[in-house]
Amino acid sequence: MHVFKQNIQKVAVQLATWALLVVAGCVTPFAPDFKEQPTALVVQGFISNEPGPYTIQLVRPANYSFSGYSLGVNNARVFITDESGEGEQLVSTAESGQYKTRTLRGVTGRSYKLTIEVDGKKYESSAELLREAPPIERVYHEEFRDISPITNERRQGGWKVYIDTKDPAEGGNYYRWNALHYKQLVACGYVKDRFGTPINSLNCCTNCWDIVRCLGVNCINIANDALTNGKEIARQEVATVPIGCRDRYYLEVEQQALSRDAYIYWKTVKQLLQNTGGVFDVAPSSVPGNMVCVTDPNEEVLGYFNAIGIERVGYMVDRRNSERVNCPPELPIPEGLPPCAPCVESIYRTGQKPRFWSF
Repeated sequence: MHVFKQNIQKVAVQLATWALLVVAGCVTPFAPDFKEQPTALVVQGFISNEPGPYTIQLVRPANYSFSGYSLGVNNARVFITDESGEGEQLVSTAESGQYKTRTLRGVTGRSYKLTIEVDGKKYESSAELLREAPPIERVYHEEFRDISPITNERRQGGWKVYIDTKDPAEGGNYYRWNALHYKQLVACGYVKDRFGTPINSLNCCTNCWDIVRCLGVNCINIANDALTNGKEIARQEVATVPIGCRDRYYLEVEQQALSRDAYIYWKTVKQLLQNTGGVFDVAPSSVPGNMVCVTDPNEEVLGYFNAIGIERVGYMVDRRNSERVNCPPELPIPEGLPPCAPCVESIYRTGQKPRFWSF
């Protein structure tokens, strides 16, 4: 009887094994048939009334396998011209897909157009009028407080920076506000261990500043004069200064004059980035740019070429008496290392002294 039960168990195990094999054999691996979409040209850049060089970035998104990447578009001919046809051909840089002007400077009151020739096709922007930005009359800051996640007490949270300005009498003015933080560096390079962790710093060979740019949806700070035409614009928030080292925090505040189309472009970008999946969200769509493919009007082109009037002022928030500090430790500079590291120019670093720097 015992032997009979063992045989029954063996048969049951074999049947179960065969059943699994049959089921597995009926499963066909699914290989999704992704259709490769044409990779649209993405254009971003501007000209302003401030000295150049101005930068135009050309990229194409990679296919679905590398959806987080963009590929720079090289070997393009890129031109910025005004309504009279005067302008300049941009030169390519060491950065893939990046092109810069040499001597061109925008003039308030003129209209500018971007033209791109690449891969046998021609792309153009609509003409953008470079408007004059009204002056910034006052810049000031106020401390704000937040709640400590540890003690649940109110504490110093940082400083809000505001401006006062006046909208011109004529209607149809559109604004964007921005602020750049310049931080003078001591170290321009690092020595890393075999795991890639910085262990020592290298002094800068020359004066050098990091440029901290505000990124993200909260940094798209725009408005129009529909409700403020010809009136004072007071307490317009332009930046938030965080808790950090006990030092002086230098800012350059920008007031930008946009065209109506550029305002709509940035407003749409902001709305799409603010979507949370709710029923009242803006429906996903392509952001309306101002670039077209002249040789193939049906080809989609993304991005925007701006002509921006800029009013800029320097401002400093003194954090030396801050009640809190969040300053990263400095790495040592031991003997026997290279004497210094160069200040490599980029959109995030410069060796040129900021315009209003006075300390």
